[in-house]
Amino acid sequence: MHFQEIAHKWLDNIQQSVKESTYSKYYSTVYNHIIPYFGKLKITDIDNMLIEKFIHDKYKNGRLNKNGGLSAKSVHGIYSVLEQIIKYAEKNNYIQKINYDIALPKIENCSCNVFSNTDRKKLEHYVRLNTDFKKMGILLVMYTGIRIGELCALKWSDIDLENGILIITKTLQRIKNTDENSSQKTKIIISKPKSQKSVRTIPLQSFLIEILIKLKNNCSENSFLLTGSKNNFIEPRAYEKIYKKYLKECHIPNIKFHALRHTFATNAVENNFDTKSLSEILGHSTVRFTLDRYVHPSDKIKRENMEKLVFNY
Repeated sequence: MHFQEIAHKWLDNIQQSVKESTYSKYYSTVYNHIIPYFGKLKITDIDNMLIEKFIHDKYKNGRLNKNGGLSAKSVHGIYSVLEQIIKYAEKNNYIQKINYDIALPKIENCSCNVFSNTDRKKLEHYVRLNTDFKKMGILLVMYTGIRIGELCALKWSDIDLENGILIITKTLQRIKNTDENSSQKTKIIISKPKSQKSVRTIPLQSFLIEILIKLKNNCSENSFLLTGSKNNFIEPRAYEKIYKKYLKECHIPNIKFHALRHTFATNAVENNFDTKSLSEILGHSTVRFTLDRYVHPSDKIKRENMEKLVFNY
């Protein structure tokens, strides 16, 4: 059988067993990267050498706009999908089992920027002046570390003002539309968040509760937090533009929205926040992941810790 036939069978096989957003990613990977390279080949013609050539090509020239290569992380993701297709072919006896030994590019630990104390205070001062629905979103991320998709999916019913907690049960995202009969290339979905650990409750600070109570007014429980409307929402890409507008008005250098989440985690650790609690608030699977990925001690904290090692004599 040709590779593209196997790839189609694999996609059909997994569609009902994975989240819609995951299937959309797999679908895009297969049709944008894998089938154009292997599609017309027989599945039995694919070997280590061909896969390594494919991996190298994606790393050096893999961007769809032909403007350079993909990141090591993206290449690993593409290879993971390719590997699943090949294992599916083996399991169904389309090919004999092969021990692949593929050299993948090393993923470097890239640290996301965090806000300086000065810029963080400037942004907080800005969003606390005449706080509206959209500014409230920034304030919530600054003090809870929730993801942008989780924020965009929030409704007033997800905020228990009486008990002072935020309930995260869903995320909003735009994905590729895999319905070939639709004229829409992409679509918005609201689904369960990233993982089971991402379903969580987060205690809210007293000042946030006070602002939320004032802001809610006559909003119904089914209204989206960022709009105050039951029918209108703001998707992540649009909200990022709003966020960048705020940065510009505050004269803060452009920094990714996700830096708000990193800054929350870093500030929490620097203020002796219990790391297990922090990990659960961020929705991570392990404490180690929280510490490795999201915690960036400042030079000041490092120096203070070093000074603790000076002993009396």
